[in-house]
Amino acid sequence: MLAIVSKYQEELNLTTAHEHRVADKYAQVYTEKEARGRVVDSLHQKATMWMDRFALTLNWSQELPRLLAKAKAMENTYSTP
Repeated sequence: MLAIVSKYQEELNLTTAHEHRVADKYAQVYTEKEARGRVVDSLHQKATMWMDRFALTLNWSQELPRLLAKAKAMENTYSTP
């Protein structure tokens, strides 16, 4: 009887340890995802700020559509870390 209880106790301990490892991995992945999201948001804010500055500098000249298209193409070229 004690052998059976011991066996199930060992299986329970292994299952609990596995559950803790999965929870830790999930927390790590979620934290990394949040950090990437903050980086992407920051880069987007900076890009928007520079696009607005270009628009004000050029005072809506003929070059603006070309420069905005170039800026958007550069934004799509670079991937997030």
